[in-house]
Amino acid sequence: MKRRACLTALVGLAIVKILLLPEVGRSGSPEAIRLGATVSATGKYATEVGPFQRLFEAWVADVNHRGGIYLAHYHRKLPLQFATYDDRSDAATARRFCERLITVDRVNLIFGPYSSPLTFAASGAAEQHRVPFIAICANSPKIYERGFRWIVCVIDAAPRYTHRYWEMIQVEGKARSVAFVVEDSLHPVGVYEGSRELATKAGLQIAAAEVVPADTADFTPVVLKLKKLDPDILYVAANIPFAVAFMKQARELNLSPREFHCIHHSGIFRQPLGTAAEYVVGQSYWAPGMRYGNPERFLSLLKRAGIDLDAYPWAPAYMMAFEIAEEALSRAGTLDPEILMNTLRNLQVTTLGGPVWFGENGVGTINAYPSQIQKGTYQIIWPPEVATARHVYPTPPWQKR
Repeated sequence: MKRRACLTALVGLAIVKILLLPEVGRSGSPEAIRLGATVSATGKYATEVGPFQRLFEAWVADVNHRGGIYLAHYHRKLPLQFATYDDRSDAATARRFCERLITVDRVNLIFGPYSSPLTFAASGAAEQHRVPFIAICANSPKIYERGFRWIVCVIDAAPRYTHRYWEMIQVEGKARSVAFVVEDSLHPVGVYEGSRELATKAGLQIAAAEVVPADTADFTPVVLKLKKLDPDILYVAANIPFAVAFMKQARELNLSPREFHCIHHSGIFRQPLGTAAEYVVGQSYWAPGMRYGNPERFLSLLKRAGIDLDAYPWAPAYMMAFEIAEEALSRAGTLDPEILMNTLRNLQVTTLGGPVWFGENGVGTINAYPSQIQKGTYQIIWPPEVATARHVYPTPPWQKR
C-alpha cells in the first residue's frame, strides 16, 4: 500500500510539473512567449491607463512583425502571445486575474497593473507561483519591503520620485519655503515622505504639511490656511482627480504661491483646468526631444495604438517595461522561470527613459523628470543635459511684481 501511495504521489507531481511547463511544439521548443497583464480599462485609474491594452497590442504586433524574440536555448525566434484582463482599478480583481494569467493562460512573464495598491495585491500571486513580474507604475516602498524575489520595478521608489526637482530647486537657490498638500493614499504619501526629506536637504523651510482624506470635496479650510502662510512652493502629492479638485478651489480663492507643483499633471489634469494649469510643474518620464532609447519606435507604437502622450504620460514607463522584457528574454535565451528572473534582476539596459538596473529589493532606477506646462505643452526642465526648456520661476503673476 505504501509503495502504491508513493507511486501515486510521484505520478501526481509529474502531472503538476507537466501542466506548469509552457506548451511545446513538435521540435520540443515552446510555440510562443506568453505574456500577460491587467489594465485598468474601467474604474478610477482608467483616466490614467484606460487605453493601454492597445499599447500592449501594438508592441506585441511590432515584435512579431520583426519575427519575434530570439531565444538561444531553442535556436530560434519565438512570437509573442499576449493575454490581458480589465482589473477595474480594483486590487482584489487584479490579484484574481493575475492568478488566472498564471494558472489558466500559463504566462511566462507578467506586467504589473497601474498603481501601488493594485500591484501590491497582484504581485503576491506571482511570488506565490514563482512567475517573473515586472511592476511599472507602482513604487510604494510597502511593495518592496516584503522580501519578494520574483518582482522588479521599472521606476525608483516613491520617496525618490521627485529627487531631480529638489536638486533643481537647490541649484537655482530661489525658493525658500514649501507647503505640502497630500492625498492620504499609498503612492502620494510615499512620495511626500521622501519629498519632505529632500526639500529639507535642499535648504527649504517646511511651512505646512496637510495630509487630507482622499475623498475630500471642500478644500477651503486648507487653502485659507495656506494663503496666510504664503509658501514659495505649494507641492501637491496626489492622484489627478484630487489634484484637479484642489487646484480649481486654490485658483478660485486666489492662492498664489511662486510655484505649484502637482506630482501628476498630465493632459487629463491640464484639460479641466485650462489656463489654470499653465506653469504648473509635475513629473514626466519622457518628452519629445529626449534621445534615450528609440523614440521613433515609441512614437510609432503610440500612433498605432491611438494614444495621445499628453493625455497618458505614463506610456513611456510602459515602453521601458517592454524594452526591459525584450532584453531580459533575449539575454536569458530561455523561458525557464528561474533563469529569466535571475536575468531580470541582474539586467542593465538603456531604455527610452535612460539606464535601468535593479536593487536587491527589485526597485529600478528610472526617475521621473521635472516638467512644466508652458504654453500648453510639457517641457522637461531638469537636468540641463536632457531639458527641453528653461524652468520658469517664479511664475506669473509673481514675475510682474
